[in-house]
Formats: sequence, C-alpha cells, structure tokens
Amino acid sequence: MFLENLEHARSEHAVAQTCRRSLSGDFVFLSQNARMGFAAEACIDVLRAANRLLGQDAYSWTCHDGDHTPECGPDQTLVLIGGMEDPWRPGTAELRGLGAAIRNAARVCVVGSAVFVPLGAGVLGAKQIAVHPNFRPGVAELAGGVEMHDGATCHHKALSSAISPAAAIRMMVELVGARDGEFIRGALSSYLGLSEPEQANMSGEHWRYTRMAQGDEVIGEALGIMLDHLEDTLSVGQIASLLDVSPRKLERGFSELLRQTPLKVYRDLRLDRARRLMAQTSMPMNEISVACGFSNVTLMKKWFTKKYGEPPEAVRRQAYGVGARVN
Repeated sequence: MFLENLEHARSEHAVAQTCRRSLSGDFVFLSQNARMGFAAEACIDVLRAANRLLGQDAYSWTCHDGDHTPECGPDQTLVLIGGMEDPWRPGTAELRGLGAAIRNAARVCVVGSAVFVPLGAGVLGAKQIAVHPNFRPGVAELAGGVEMHDGATCHHKALSSAISPAAAIRMMVELVGARDGEFIRGALSSYLGLSEPEQANMSGEHWRYTRMAQGDEVIGEALGIMLDHLEDTLSVGQIASLLDVSPRKLERGFSELLRQTPLKVYRDLRLDRARRLMAQTSMPMNEISVACGFSNVTLMKKWFTKKYGEPPEAVRRQAYGVGARVN
C-alpha cells in the first residue's frame, strides 16, 4: 500500500482542486448492484466502529446501489464497490454522471470490479492501483500505463483501491488510520477482529481514553488498573498508591490529557461494561450493577441514562426485542 500519498483533510471551504487529495470523513458509497450492498455495509461498520473509538461522530456516510448515481461534493469521499466476477461497465449515460462524481470527489475508492468505472470514464487519475487477478487482463487492455499493485490495497494520489469486498474493510481501516493516526488504526483493527487484540477485555471507552492519554505511562497504567477493577471499585488514592504517585498528580494528569476526573473516567468504563452486559447477557439489572461496581441498581440507572440518553431497559429491549422481560 502507499499510505505516504494520503494527506490529512483540509478546510471545508477549500476549492475542489485543493481538496482533491484530502482525507474526508464524509463518505458516499455506491454499489455495483443490490447484491454488493453487504460490502458497503461492512465498510460502514468500520466507520461506525471508528466513531465509537473516537467518542464522536467523526465519520458520516450515505449509501446507494447501481440504479442511482449520487452526487459527490469536493469535501466527500466516493467509494465504488464492485464484486470479483463481473466487470462493472456502466452505460454511456451513466458513465457521464459517474465521471462527474469522480472528478468532483475529494478522494475516490474503487473496490473489485469498480476499477473499470474510472477507466471507462477516462478519469483514473493515478498510476498505481490494486487489481483483482480476475480483472488484470481487462485493466491492462484499457490502461497500459497503469501499474497494478501486488498488494490487496493501494493508496496513490487521490485514489484508494482494494482488490475485493473483503479487502475493502482493510482499505477503510487504513484510511481511518491515515486520518486519525496509527494508534486508532491499530485499535480499530483489533476492535474489528482484523488482528489479535492486545487485551481481550479492552472496551471502546478504554481505547478512546488510551488514545487521549497520548502514551503517558502513568495515565495508561491507571486506565489498566481501572479496567482490571471494575467490580471492586478503587478510590483515587488507592490507584495512586498502586502507581506510586500522589493523588494530586494523578488527578492533574487526567485533567490535562483526558479532560476528565479519574472518577468520571472510571465511571465511564464501568458504564461501558454495563451496557455490554445488558445487550449481550440476560443478567438481571441488580447483578449487572454489582458486576460493574455500583452500590445499587438505582445509582447505575441514573448514571447510565445521563451518559447514553436512554434508560438501561431500552438497551435490553433493543437487544432482546420489545417483548423481552426486563429485570
């Protein structure tokens, strides 16, 4: 892959030419046909996970199939998703619309057979591209000057490419990593199961706060201690003692790097675990509150509703259906 060609996103007020090679967080997905919709959803799941790890809606998207050619602005990334069997060769009228969208987009991503779309429109705009073996003869015939990259993904100039729908997931992780840093790329790969997780019990909240800690050893170890003691909640003084630092130093570090108090971060980690238990198990609410270090279920429900904007009962209903019994 050629990540050195990826540049960070610029101001939304920049002209289209200036934005040509930017890394936009606003994605427009277009699938070759309805059958390829699953691949678009898999890519969108990467963006959903990135938003969760970042703790904000940094990425947005719209999704369309081959029957509709969407408009694409100069501050958007256009993702064309094709399969591995049939070349995607749009008709002349459709190519005109797709060509305009490709030229206007900040970045274009092509997956599988979608490689034929910019080639057919005459707007490839790059000399290196990842091409599935099934399509190499056809690409060589249409674009003799293009270097077909040997890897599963490639990023060159304003074009990103993946040889297949499966490789598209990796391509999306690389784009997120190029925009938000190597830590979030590694965290996202682990979170999605694309690599072996560094710690099996690390949650989305833990990843987010670890990223914010910027490698600070004391804060990182404090977060690890909190994660290991979600049930038997420790005081700030106890955590500081385990780290051999003063409570004041620990509080100052949390304030400067995480912009939160240690107690607030600790509570966020416990609430994150509570949410997972509510959605994935049939544990009664009072048992969940104990397992997550809350003195009583009323207190857990109070903080849960304040953080997530919905009561715990709503999470359980969504997980098990409207008629599910809530304890």
